[in-house]
Amino acid sequence: MFDTIRGDLGRKRQTYIVRAMDQTWFNRNIKIYLQQGSIAVAVFRFGQWVQRLRIPVLKQILFTVYYILNLAVIIFFGINIQLSANIGRGFIVHNYSGVFLGRITIGENCIVNQGVTIGNIRGEPGRPVLGNNVYIGVSAVVLGNVKIGNNVVIGANSLVITNVPDNCTVVGVPSRIVSRRPTSPYLKFGNEPAAGSKA
Repeated sequence: MFDTIRGDLGRKRQTYIVRAMDQTWFNRNIKIYLQQGSIAVAVFRFGQWVQRLRIPVLKQILFTVYYILNLAVIIFFGINIQLSANIGRGFIVHNYSGVFLGRITIGENCIVNQGVTIGNIRGEPGRPVLGNNVYIGVSAVVLGNVKIGNNVVIGANSLVITNVPDNCTVVGVPSRIVSRRPTSPYLKFGNEPAAGSKA
């Protein structure tokens, strides 16, 4: 759990170092830990760790702690990451409010912004599967049994309901490919391991 959280926060520090306005020691080393998205991801990682515990009494006590923390995250931050989600290292939630991540699979080094919804369609089999190094813009929606490739940018306010190949940018409702290469500066780190991950 702690190794994965270090990977998430290390990845977030990388994105902050890029921006000149965030070069201060406080912003790089304190602010990122206090942001709503960082706290929400840490609570999600804690919940998944609790799920794997094999000590019944301790598991029930810690799950109660998780439930209270997660409820607070939903109420105060507007971020709901369900425990059925399978999310790799280096995961970032930028900003907060209106984020719902349901029964999904996400690879490593992925970024989600505010207002994003990713989940399966009720009553239909399968789940959204996102590759490594995916950037999801503000208020984008990914629904159904779709596969998103590696190094993909999903533009703001896009609706993704069909598969997306590697190395491209999609925008629109429904989404369409507008570029055969990723355009977000955040994806420049895609070939580097998340900080804290094992080589």
